[in-house]
Amino acid sequence: MRDFADAGARSLPKELVYPPGGQDSGRVGACANMVVNTDGSDCDPAVDLDVLNGGVDVVLNAGARNPNVECAVFRAAVAAVFGGAFEPVATPGACWFVEPQHRLRIEVGATVLGDRPGIFGSDPNLWTDRQIVTLGQKPAVAFRNLTGNEYSVYASPYGALDRRGHVRLQISAERERGIDTDVQPVLPMDVTLKAKAVVASVLEHHFGPGR
Repeated sequence: MRDFADAGARSLPKELVYPPGGQDSGRVGACANMVVNTDGSDCDPAVDLDVLNGGVDVVLNAGARNPNVECAVFRAAVAAVFGGAFEPVATPGACWFVEPQHRLRIEVGATVLGDRPGIFGSDPNLWTDRQIVTLGQKPAVAFRNLTGNEYSVYASPYGALDRRGHVRLQISAERERGIDTDVQPVLPMDVTLKAKAVVASVLEHHFGPGR
């Protein structure tokens, strides 16, 4: 039995960690970089669409029907602030921006669905450092989770945190691809500032005067 076990151990691959540029799933396109526990069948590379003019209601209702619209709302701002390595993918009810190194994962939304933006982050058993801020001349709440690896921003494009309909961004620090560690990374402060900058840009560009 010992000889059999030794032979089996010698046949195992020596590198059990996927390298930074390696393909670790059969998912298509940018969906291969989405860190999830599913087979990826509910993920599709985002289709680039034009964001319609016509006011807050038009954009948020379109976003509620189609995550590709949510991706389009955020695409330019994410690229400008975080760089072109982040590519959008569409999943039911949300758009995600993912990158090959798996250091960060960004979830975004622009939808009339969901609860009032002002209610988010208010449970001290789950969230901390909650702030009410102004981004792109609109009110928003920003907060992080207790472990410090996730930061969220919920803004009201209507200008009222107690009204349904929101623009949101949630960014998470992930274990970097190709590095074997059990340590959960913490988001640096500059990343939280960038998250606010993205939301401010989206609010100014798609929900500002004249839109």
